[in-house]
Amino acid sequence: MKNHKKNDLEIKSKLESEIYAVIKTILNLAQKYQNGSLKDNFFQKSIKSATNDLLTINISLGKYNLALSEILKSMNYGDDYYRAIDIINKISPLDFPVEIYSKSVSSSFLEIPKISSEITSSFITLMDALKLNDFHDEDLIFGLFNDLKNQFDKFPGLELSKVKLQKIFQEYKHNHRKLGTNKNYRDLIAEEIYALYNEFKRKLNLEL
Repeated sequence: MKNHKKNDLEIKSKLESEIYAVIKTILNLAQKYQNGSLKDNFFQKSIKSATNDLLTINISLGKYNLALSEILKSMNYGDDYYRAIDIINKISPLDFPVEIYSKSVSSSFLEIPKISSEITSSFITLMDALKLNDFHDEDLIFGLFNDLKNQFDKFPGLELSKVKLQKIFQEYKHNHRKLGTNKNYRDLIAEEIYALYNEFKRKLNLEL
């Protein structure tokens, strides 16, 4: 039990240090950029890298059941965190439309562990349903596809994966009647979903 608590404290301390380092990096980059000592291209790339680091940290928090809000409170680092998020919002470093990014990123960073878990659950539920031997419910598959698409839309970035999911969904809608009569077709759709699921996890540096 003592070792377990010690490990928990070590993990929390490590993540706190990572949060501090990334936020400090973003704020320092912004200060240097405002002073004219950094070029646009370098600033954009550096912020993008720091943003990806922040995404990874948020995912790690979810894996260890740690609340970002509680950690920021214990660190007394909330103001600096939201200053950093504001900087990210303004420059859109992940290469998709700034208006989309600005609307989603502040809340999304707080919700990423939950959203990633919901996406994973949606993937698994859809794959399981497609592999049922006694499948007979097309409406169920349609609903599960929509649920997965809705969860995906909440996640900032991953635009290519979203396009791939939309293509699979369109293929399914065009041939939806085959689901009930052709198990090989259901398996094919399930394999495409599984490939996208693995891609999603790789991009988020999650364990397969």
